Amino acid sequence: MKPKTTLFLVIILGILIGISMIIKTMQNPSVSKKSRLGGELLENLPVNDIASVTIQSEEGTVQLGKVDDKWVVKSRYNYPVDFKKLIDFVKKWKEAKIGRSFKASEASLARMELLPPDKAEAKEEEKGIMVTLKKDDDSVIANIIAGKVRESDQRASGGQYVRIDDSDTVYLTDKNFKYMTKDSKGWLDKELLDIKDEDIQKVIFTSWEGKKIYNIQREKKGEDAKLINVPEGRKPKKSEVSSVMRALSSLRIEDVENPSEEKTDKSKVDKMTVYLFNGKVYTLYPEKKFKNNEDVHCLRLEVAFQEPPETEPKEETPPETTGEVTPVPEAKAETENEEDADDKKDEKTPEELAYEAESDNKKLSGWTYIIAKWKYENFISNIEELLEEDEKKEDTTTTEKETTAEKE
Repeated sequence: MKPKTTLFLVIILGILIGISMIIKTMQNPSVSKKSRLGGELLENLPVNDIASVTIQSEEGTVQLGKVDDKWVVKSRYNYPVDFKKLIDFVKKWKEAKIGRSFKASEASLARMELLPPDKAEAKEEEKGIMVTLKKDDDSVIANIIAGKVRESDQRASGGQYVRIDDSDTVYLTDKNFKYMTKDSKGWLDKELLDIKDEDIQKVIFTSWEGKKIYNIQREKKGEDAKLINVPEGRKPKKSEVSSVMRALSSLRIEDVENPSEEKTDKSKVDKMTVYLFNGKVYTLYPEKKFKNNEDVHCLRLEVAFQEPPETEPKEETPPETTGEVTPVPEAKAETENEEDADDKKDEKTPEELAYEAESDNKKLSGWTYIIAKWKYENFISNIEELLEEDEKKEDTTTTEKETTAEKE
């Protein structure tokens, strides 16, 4: 081959390699073209391509990812993720700007808590939090270590030191990731149910032997809920009755149990059945367990649909004939009819509600939820808790005390 031809091919090859490196740099958000003040930490971050997030720290490893196109907490039995929290997390990294950048030695990286969390020889206080963003094909989009928070003169946060990949370049960002959630259960979607008191028609609590403990119900919307079949001489405690009716309002979970763990047979657990006016039925199985030397308050549930019976219109008694003609308020009647029509437009059909209940049951019934103690206590299992003190019993106790005092 002629020398000129060889030189020409070398030049062409050099150009192609240069173009390839430029394209790679543009596509890789881990390499920032702007290391000056105000530049983005992760340029061209392809947010829509992110398919998994891993957060590794001394406290453990959080793994978030997609299963059947739905985001879940993989490190917590594939339970649904708090999607709003995930969006805010990614957005924060996307918007992070560089305050300044500089080269750092191994000792400096240790002081700024920027050593990898899996570095065995490093001390705990020298390690950072590693965040890895990946695509569907498991290729890395960005690999970041979040280190020490810089304190300003006013003792307020002045940003945070971060490091990309295994580079010795340190960036001071304008964002603070100090309170990044580093445990898996903190990423769970904790909103379970939010059913308003006024939407509940009745609540029946049944023991596992099949005995009905109590029945609370209201005839129609807008009325107060009442405890049915109150024992003679006793009065219902309104505050506790209200607590039962609000048990499913803003019901949040603390955690979930491993689905593969052995569960108590539902036929051996007391149950609370909640009937809504729209036909949806929620059956809840509250259960207290003793695990790891402490009480754990658990809850399982099922969702079904029973089309409510049509209420027959009451026959109105015709007014007595007096010879006088009573004027009909036509305008008001028309307005009321329009309001009723608007309400009916918003109502779901029985078919829609049945489908919704079936979907909810598939999503919710396979889990054992762990809830807060104070929320668990709203699932009252003893009718005595719904009743005022027995006056007769109180009188008897008082008399016994007086008699004992007289004898002494």
